[in-house]
Amino acid sequence: MSSPLHTGPAAGRRIGALRDLYTRPLYHTLHSSSDTPEELLFDTPSAHFDALMSNERAAVFVPPVDFAQNSSGMVLMPGVGVSSAGYSNVARLYLRRNLPVIRSIAIGPVSTTDVVLTRIVLGEKYDAEQPKVVPVAGTVDEMLAKADCALVSGDALLTLESDHPFIDIVDEWSDITEMPFVHTIGVTRTDLYTAETAAKLQASMTAGRDGLESVANALAAETSLSADLLQNYLSHFAYGFDELSKASLEEFFRMAFYYGMLADVPEINIGQ
Repeated sequence: MSSPLHTGPAAGRRIGALRDLYTRPLYHTLHSSSDTPEELLFDTPSAHFDALMSNERAAVFVPPVDFAQNSSGMVLMPGVGVSSAGYSNVARLYLRRNLPVIRSIAIGPVSTTDVVLTRIVLGEKYDAEQPKVVPVAGTVDEMLAKADCALVSGDALLTLESDHPFIDIVDEWSDITEMPFVHTIGVTRTDLYTAETAAKLQASMTAGRDGLESVANALAAETSLSADLLQNYLSHFAYGFDELSKASLEEFFRMAFYYGMLADVPEINIGQ
């Protein structure tokens, strides 16, 4: 059995996890069974931060914007995260045909980070600095009936079929910045940080990164998706967090602030 996470009696060994399939390699050697003391809990980013503040989590995995909105007293777990670069098929913006200008975006169940990234890309490359965001549940066709374009990201793209033209949002980010885009980071409170917790999360991520076939097989057993499809999907992502990841995150926060989508630019402190 793996060694325990010593993060205080209240936080115990609980790690806050996201449900997005591309994050699963991060949790490869962590446990989600209530019968084990090291508990992996799946919930929303806001719920994770609430639990972190009440000593009910040792660390949490969240998208960048959620960290930016809750960054006071927080540090990033070193070396762990998820990013992608270039034409990664992680976030697509579907467009109406012969669209002269983009004035509105339909969004379904996507993260705030995906929305902010899309608005940055539209402002930087498509002269659409403040498109109206329209929540719409439904197909791409139903979304495009309500807005000029439709944002779809993450797991939904694995089974989506549409003949509408689209923009690959991460590819556009890489073209603008010449950097990957960071989708997920590990976060904890400064006073809860320990090197032991960090090492355990790094080891879990490394095992998942080096065992994508095993991760894909496990996911295939849980879903209706094929292992080959899932392994190909996971191969679009890079698992880790280095200086380039930090530089990309800093640039993303600066641009989000410039476009009025963050109240300030958060400081990125990494646990030592």
